[in-house]
Amino acid sequence: MTSKERVSRAIEFRNPDRIPYLHPIPLISDFFFIMTYPASDWQPAPGVAPYLHDVLYALGNWRWNEWTPKNWPSKSIKREDEFGCVREAIMADTVGEVTFHPLNDISKVDEFPFPDPHRPERFERFEKYAKVIGRDKFIIGELGVGLWERAHFLRGFTQALEDLVLRPEEMQRLLDRLTDEWLIGLVEEHAARGCDGVMMTDDWGTQQRLMISPKMWRQFIKPCYARLAEAIHDNGMKFFLHSCGQITDIIEDLIEVGLDVLQKDDLEAIGTEYLAEHVSGRLCFLSPLDVQRIMPNADSHTLAKETKKLIKRLGNRGGGLMGYSYMQPAAIGLNWGQFALVQYYTFLFGHRRAERKA
Repeated sequence: MTSKERVSRAIEFRNPDRIPYLHPIPLISDFFFIMTYPASDWQPAPGVAPYLHDVLYALGNWRWNEWTPKNWPSKSIKREDEFGCVREAIMADTVGEVTFHPLNDISKVDEFPFPDPHRPERFERFEKYAKVIGRDKFIIGELGVGLWERAHFLRGFTQALEDLVLRPEEMQRLLDRLTDEWLIGLVEEHAARGCDGVMMTDDWGTQQRLMISPKMWRQFIKPCYARLAEAIHDNGMKFFLHSCGQITDIIEDLIEVGLDVLQKDDLEAIGTEYLAEHVSGRLCFLSPLDVQRIMPNADSHTLAKETKKLIKRLGNRGGGLMGYSYMQPAAIGLNWGQFALVQYYTFLFGHRRAERKA
């Protein structure tokens, strides 16, 4: 069974030969990502570094007008993306926080320039890599920052919350433009390059509840997600969403709009028991052990026990669970040896479950 078939079967609950796995080492991973570059003629403001994924910096396939500073991940470096949002990091090896929000007047939302999602140079490097490294893998196209995150990056978090209440028509227009002009444009380009799915990141939960009321989420966000999911499915791909926090209130809505895979680093924010009882069999999960409640400072016995429990609860419906490497182990109290154990146990118990079913 190829990796592509294995992942498809897990998502569709059609009995893969083992639990699929997303790993940074391509030979191990069942997935390959087509990452997106900025347009070749875009440059950040003078004195500001471009906001790029670490891998894109390392490969050096996209150039900006200055030398990349040796300490670019540090808190002393400001980084700007194509939308004009500027991030500052408070510590090394983090994505930082947006401290400059370029859409300072939402009444001018129709005039605000969006990047062109159809620029071919965004995809061509990783499209070539995919043909060599990604053969037989499940290829995911990167949509990057999602709908709500991009909206509050552009406006500022507090301002975006106020907009939902005080300027709802303008906020809806911003969300519609982000969906129809930017995200669906990226969907079309990834589909043209043979991707099997696309993933975006949109954190919706605090530790206790949604960032906005479920009623407001359904009014402003759900129709946009439904259009996005329809475009993804019409192009023959699967819809992956990363969203951390307590999002129980919208799980059913996400299933209803057509989400295929929820990538979540903190499954226990909802609870794997709850998910096993109410969601399993209808939504696939791409997840590590919970990075807040289980993995920090866990010993080898705990890691093994919790891995078996996770597979039993969410991977027992002929699919429904895919393993995920959380690539910042130091941030959650794990050393690299413990991190390697997590990967090993996922493989080991994933294979054993498949063998027992056979």
